Amino acid sequence: MKKNIVIILISFCVILVALAGMIYFFTYLQKPQSTVPQNTSEASDSEIISLLNKNQDTEDYMQNYKDFKIDKKTVLTKESIIEGQNGQNFKEVYQNLELTDNRYMKVDLMNLAGDRGMITVIDLKEKQVLKAFGTVLFKTNADQNGKAGS
Repeated sequence: MKKNIVIILISFCVILVALAGMIYFFTYLQKPQSTVPQNTSEASDSEIISLLNKNQDTEDYMQNYKDFKIDKKTVLTKESIIEGQNGQNFKEVYQNLELTDNRYMKVDLMNLAGDRGMITVIDLKEKQVLKAFGTVLFKTNADQNGKAGS
């Protein structure tokens, strides 16, 4: 009789441990381990600006062009990084980035006049600005056919 009770108690304990392990696996290990936003709507403009203020180049830009706005923000994927590295323009923005989904965000800043901008890359995992490139946009007086206007 005592043997049966001991066997039942041991079996019960084994089942409890197995259930606890399964609960742990499904609740903790299945959640994404990083707090990196999966899309741009999860990173507010104020959070982005706060990170940009930690970099001297971007801080200088924002001080010089107080009327700046976040023109575009894009969370980079492996594919977009590779595409950028092989692209025609601004390859430097994508160089030396790990091929990791959702780790980096490319943020384009633009002043109100639309002639001075900054292209930045933020490492969302490390919470720092990795790259910052100033841009100057030149406007031409061309009509729709590409001929210079008068």
